[in-house]
Amino acid sequence: MSKIIIAILMFLFLILIHEFGHFIIAKLSGIKVNEFSVGMGPKLLSKQKGETQYSLRLIPIGGYCAMEGEDEESNDPRSYDNAKPSKRFLTILAGPLMNLILAVIIFFIIALNSGSPTNEIGRFAENSPAKEAGMQVGDRIVEVGLKEVNDFTDISKNLNDYYESHDSKEEIPIKVIRDNKPIDFNLIAEDKDGSKFLGVESKLKPRGVFAAIKSGFVETGRNIAMIFTVLGKLFTGEIAVSALSGPIGVVNEIGNQAANGLMSLLYFLSYISVNLAVFNLLPIPALDGSKLLTSLYEMVTKKKVNKKLEEKVTIGGFILLLGLILIISIKDIITLF
Repeated sequence: MSKIIIAILMFLFLILIHEFGHFIIAKLSGIKVNEFSVGMGPKLLSKQKGETQYSLRLIPIGGYCAMEGEDEESNDPRSYDNAKPSKRFLTILAGPLMNLILAVIIFFIIALNSGSPTNEIGRFAENSPAKEAGMQVGDRIVEVGLKEVNDFTDISKNLNDYYESHDSKEEIPIKVIRDNKPIDFNLIAEDKDGSKFLGVESKLKPRGVFAAIKSGFVETGRNIAMIFTVLGKLFTGEIAVSALSGPIGVVNEIGNQAANGLMSLLYFLSYISVNLAVFNLLPIPALDGSKLLTSLYEMVTKKKVNKKLEEKVTIGGFILLLGLILIISIKDIITLF
């Protein structure tokens, strides 16, 4: 039960960060915000402060920032639709941007606490080929497959490169430095999930603040690239839609990561935050991306988009998204039980 509560709170936090981005820029841009809600469904508590109502609602799976004239026509001069296209663009962009900023911050915290991998052996995995060959904790791996190793990621790369042109049962030459002396080993690497491995884990060295900041941006960028790779494979059919997870699957996985420790939970939280940002930036009706597109169109052409047509397209897109979420959620429930 505690895992479920943690998962729901984390998911709610990510949504609220997104909506807060819209909220704060709307306020700064002079756009009227009618309601800022934590949760969905029936209202539990509410407080009116100025022109905005702040609400707590029953279902803790989201929230929203309701701006005047965002989804309907309004004659209010401070409505979303009557704001300059540039202000609307920034207000909508702020939601996904907040998720990306959050991801960078969390990845920075992880990097600061987990350290930076080196090519020195910190410990061995179970049934490690390297340990069986005679390697020891503290050995620094400098060559794998006659190729130089500069950092820990080179080990896996060099292993797989070597076995692309050699038989999988052939020994691979590896050189380590122990007590400032080179030692040569020959061993057969094991297969794991389609890749070769030695069964070694890196000894981590402390990261400085600037290195951790860089890691925050690099890791966020890597996750963005990975998401677009997955989207590309969805369009080409390499990955089935059934492989996707909806809110139920995400909440369940957050609970699982919470059981694995704080760093695992934070990493997955960052990953989901990047997903929310990228997904919302897609130019699909009912998502932020479509509103960014219409605002950009008006900024360039100086022409207003037909509001009634936009409303119909948005409603259609919303129904399709709800249908997709429902189908994926049913799949998630079946998978759980």
